[in-house]
Amino acid sequence: MRIFLIFLLSTISLTGMKTSSSDFPTLARSEFVFACMSSNASNRDFMAKCSCAIDEIAKRMTYKEYAQAEAIARLQYGASPREEAYKSVGLSKERMDKLYSAQAASELECF
Repeated sequence: MRIFLIFLLSTISLTGMKTSSSDFPTLARSEFVFACMSSNASNRDFMAKCSCAIDEIAKRMTYKEYAQAEAIARLQYGASPREEAYKSVGLSKERMDKLYSAQAASELECF
């Protein structure tokens, strides 16, 4: 009875958890695929590879983390003092490291 109760509680807690890959909006996924295809070949083969890549990224980080990292990346490419501030902030580095790691894993898995 005790083992059944532990199993039941663990099952309930796991089914109640939202997976990180399901919190990526369709629009964000399609924008990623479109940009990926634009920078590669715009054919069906790359559509499948780019779709795979965003799925792999979504497995490794939440959409909130992804959106923050993308925003930081845009700011880091600028040259103003305001944008320079984002290059040394610890949270920025943490988010970017997670994004780079997820992107590398997606390239290994999908390309």
